[in-house]
Amino acid sequence: MFFNKVLEGLPDPIFGLGEMFRADVRENKIDLVVGIYKDEELRMQLMPSVKKAKEQILTQDLAVDYLPIDGLRSFCDEIGRLAFGDERWKVHHGRIYAAQTLGGTGSLQIGTAFLAQEISKEAVLSNPTWANHSAIFQRAGCKTSFYPYYSKVLHGIDLEVLFAFLKTLPEKTIVLLHEVCHNPTGCDFSQEQWRALSLLMQKHKLIPFFDCAYHGLGDGLDLDRLGLEIFLDDGHEMIVSYSCSKNFSLYCQRVGALFIVGENAAIKMRVGSQVKRIIRSLYSNPPAHGARIAAHVLQEIDLKKQWVEDLGAMRYRLATARKCLIQHLSHFAPEFDVSFLQRQKGMFSLLDLDKSQTSALIAKFGIYLPENGRISLTGLSPQNTAAVAQGVATVMRGF
Repeated sequence: MFFNKVLEGLPDPIFGLGEMFRADVRENKIDLVVGIYKDEELRMQLMPSVKKAKEQILTQDLAVDYLPIDGLRSFCDEIGRLAFGDERWKVHHGRIYAAQTLGGTGSLQIGTAFLAQEISKEAVLSNPTWANHSAIFQRAGCKTSFYPYYSKVLHGIDLEVLFAFLKTLPEKTIVLLHEVCHNPTGCDFSQEQWRALSLLMQKHKLIPFFDCAYHGLGDGLDLDRLGLEIFLDDGHEMIVSYSCSKNFSLYCQRVGALFIVGENAAIKMRVGSQVKRIIRSLYSNPPAHGARIAAHVLQEIDLKKQWVEDLGAMRYRLATARKCLIQHLSHFAPEFDVSFLQRQKGMFSLLDLDKSQTSALIAKFGIYLPENGRISLTGLSPQNTAAVAQGVATVMRGF
């Protein structure tokens, strides 16, 4: 009576593939879909430093009262120092409002809702971008379009075309930027490109919205915040969404933070009052456990040192997997130049395959990946990389 006209929604492009993979009965199937870190044995585990912090937290006598609407203050401060750097946080935190959120997705959702309510409903996302970005902005009531980012001809960022497009945008257009390890391409701006982008966006009064989901998995914690530092130093008002899923292995705890950079403390207070109203109406306040773990890691000297080392080991694993894939592809398909993959960073690589080729990889070889050709490198292992490369080489030749 009430729900009989409800239509079935389309499956999520990432998690839907995961369901297909689990239903596949082939023993040699390979999962290159979801961006969850796995070791060389394809095991998903808590980082050693985070596991220690979790065990130590469990022994404490912790209060069970609600957290404030915008979350655990010690967590927000620690992630602020991490995201912006210690010195810049000390200088600028008085004008930066911070809130704990339900993962990076929750941060994006709250930030977008705030912008749509108070500032602008015009937004541009990179082409391509993470599949969920469009849905998040559209649910907030934003009109979304895409700015040219990745060029298959250049196997990288087409900066000239990108800048020409940004110059045509109306003032107060929201521009979503991937801080590091661009998903799905793995292609990031250089320092010089970040500087030029900052000046252009400032001149044309565009709103920077940084999505920082892979901090520490590119070139290290300091270099990975380079774009954010440049925009902060240049005086931008902006929004930053920060996820602790990947770099703390806290996927299921849904730990994230939202930062809104204004001009002064008075603006910070007013911004915070509106963000808290949005949070209150959605989920009232965030859970404490994951935020306490992340804050504990960053507050304890020995744990933080081990955490930095854990991140280094993860970066090495990703770099090794990418290098191994390139070597195998060069062996099985020497007629194709795949050296551009070496310039990509982080958890993903974009293979520049079309939908027919990715469909063939799934159907013929049991190699699961999204239709845009993006693969999660942590699905590769010493045992399966050759098979992946051989399958990719086959479809590249036209199968």
